[in-house]
Amino acid sequence: MQACQDLHRTLARGAPGLNDRAFQRAHAFIVLHLGEHFTLAELAAASCISRFHFARLFRARTGCSPMAYVMRMRLERAKEMLAHGDRCIAATAAELGFFDQSHFTRTFRRATGISPRAFSRQCRHGATSGAARLHGEPHPSHAPACP
Repeated sequence: MQACQDLHRTLARGAPGLNDRAFQRAHAFIVLHLGEHFTLAELAAASCISRFHFARLFRARTGCSPMAYVMRMRLERAKEMLAHGDRCIAATAAELGFFDQSHFTRTFRRATGISPRAFSRQCRHGATSGAARLHGEPHPSHAPACP
């Protein structure tokens, strides 16, 4: 409870964007629940901020909406999983919370310009340019690029 009160006091002072502690809480929640369906309200609650203020402050800090950030993290994790090639595409999609393989494939292709299967093949054949370049998990204090 004290942590939530501290966050509200900090936010009331007019700090630009989401403060580090609130962002780290949100990021930790996302990482812990990456393969699950969760709402903006649940994400905001993890940061001890109302949904409206959380969305506004998150966008001010990262330049994108919280759910766009979640999708970017899911896609980055998908790239890592596909690069290792130890799971089929349907299993990767299911593990990361996509509705089905088709939804995952469309989303992945829209974000990267290449299908998950082609990405996986390129990684297995040693390609390191373009869409096959892997990106590690973003540091909690930095937002990944939003689509």
